[in-house]
Amino acid sequence: MSFVELLARLGGMGRFQVTYVAALAIPLLMLASHNLLQNFTAGVPEHHCRPRPVANATAADVPLVVSIPWDGHHRPQRCRRYVEPQWHLLDANGSASAAANGTATAAATEPCHDGWMYLEGIFTDTIVTEVREGDSPGSPGWGNPSGLVVDLW
Repeated sequence: MSFVELLARLGGMGRFQVTYVAALAIPLLMLASHNLLQNFTAGVPEHHCRPRPVANATAADVPLVVSIPWDGHHRPQRCRRYVEPQWHLLDANGSASAAANGTATAAATEPCHDGWMYLEGIFTDTIVTEVREGDSPGSPGWGNPSGLVVDLW
């Protein structure tokens, strides 16, 4: 005797079975929409390391090419910056174009220690840009439950 036959013999689905199925289905429907929402809120905008502070200058005064190395796609690298500003890349002999092409001589680089700068062209706010100051990997606040929550599904 199969389960369907047994259920029919006992009187079919009663009020308890219907309530039980509904109680299980409603949270599952909300969970599915939550996971779908992350496709729209978890976009990673273009970003690069925050340039190293330079004495007597603001971040807007220092060109990006002297602070951040360029990748093979003519964009600033996302997770590396020069240890010291490379002012020689601004010489009039074309070194700046060599740096943009990725053919400049390799200088010492380091990981991002001061956070990232996000370009707001496509995304203005995502869960990636909502990380508080000091919540970068390796900082004391990283991994704090009240900070960034990552869904591991």
